[in-house]
Amino acid sequence: MTATRPAYDTNELLTIFTPIFDRIRTDTSSRERNRTLLFEQIGWLREARFGALRVPVELGGYGASMVQLFDLLIALASADSNIPQSLRLHFSRVERIVIGDERHKQKVWIDRVARGELFGNATTEPPGTPIGEVRTRVLPHADGTFRLNGKKAYGTGSLYSQWIPVVAADEHDNRVIVTVPADRKGVTLVDDWDGFGQRLTATGSSMFEDVVVHAEEISAPIKKTTRAGSGFAQLVHLATLAGVASAITHDVTQQVATRKRVYYTGPGGLPRHDPIIQMQVGKIGAAAASARSIVLGAAQVLQDAWQVWNTQGEHSPATDEAYVKADLAISSAQVTLIPLVLNAATELFDTLGASAIDAKGGLDRHWRNARALSSHNPHLYKARVIGDYLLNQALPPNFVAGDDVGVITDTASTASR
Repeated sequence: MTATRPAYDTNELLTIFTPIFDRIRTDTSSRERNRTLLFEQIGWLREARFGALRVPVELGGYGASMVQLFDLLIALASADSNIPQSLRLHFSRVERIVIGDERHKQKVWIDRVARGELFGNATTEPPGTPIGEVRTRVLPHADGTFRLNGKKAYGTGSLYSQWIPVVAADEHDNRVIVTVPADRKGVTLVDDWDGFGQRLTATGSSMFEDVVVHAEEISAPIKKTTRAGSGFAQLVHLATLAGVASAITHDVTQQVATRKRVYYTGPGGLPRHDPIIQMQVGKIGAAAASARSIVLGAAQVLQDAWQVWNTQGEHSPATDEAYVKADLAISSAQVTLIPLVLNAATELFDTLGASAIDAKGGLDRHWRNARALSSHNPHLYKARVIGDYLLNQALPPNFVAGDDVGVITDTASTASR
């Protein structure tokens, strides 16, 4: 099919989505304080088909580039950092269904995404599961369908979604992805996330009890030999962090610009004319601008890798090489970005003083959310990976869903020595 128009440019995308982001920014603090989940706000994005940003125009989407996507995620995170994290696995899934050689096989899913429907996430087995073990099972049933049983933790965004991709093991112990409607009988989603930050991401438990599954809802067995697509989900976290820095800049600028309260050891005059306060606001703004540049730079490297995947195929050596480069770029961004944003979240209070700790103002959410985001996929290990590559040309470890986190057994621990 021939595209009826070119992909949307950045100004067009901003014209469509900035008014929605502005609406989302309203009452962010009170929603966090009252744990008001984001069904309404994500509903606005669904109506505008935000989840179809990366779907090509000829297939009903906006045709956004990787860089445009991450720029919009930063802007959205500035309005409410919970939302990009909630959509993280949706956009990861979309990347796989819109790739060139997958489009004809994935048309039914592309059509749903183009209408605004969203994917959730059921990848991680509950805490206590041995690393590499998938206990969630999808097995044949006597009526010719299948039945899905199991429990997953950290189902970020699933409460907001229409479809849940579930990593499960089939009757041959092959790892597959089962995609079921979020409202199908036997699916139970619970908002039991108890972290002190990112509390509205609906990062809760997902239970599947004798859920009917049709053959077309089960993917082919997952291959563990490819890097294609890796790094994307982590870069969403970093874009969200950059958005937090932008929100900090927004809040500190607004408050200093209208503030008249001064402290006796200061130089006198309005805070906005105080050179010490100006310097602090400048440092926070510089951190936000730098964070955005770092994320968009990594997004360009990821875009380049995506193009290689799209033209050379998932299992091409060139694709693997391109994603090694992207992995290192994203890891470098993570190591650099985290202290930058956490420091800005602390300097916010140095700039505004003790009155900023009033709970009604909710400024503590910036540090809490940044700290929660920074705790995912430990950056200390990413720094080691970069160092090992620079010193020894050791390739980064290959990410495989289900093998990324879990309890190490005594037997495995002994074998690794």
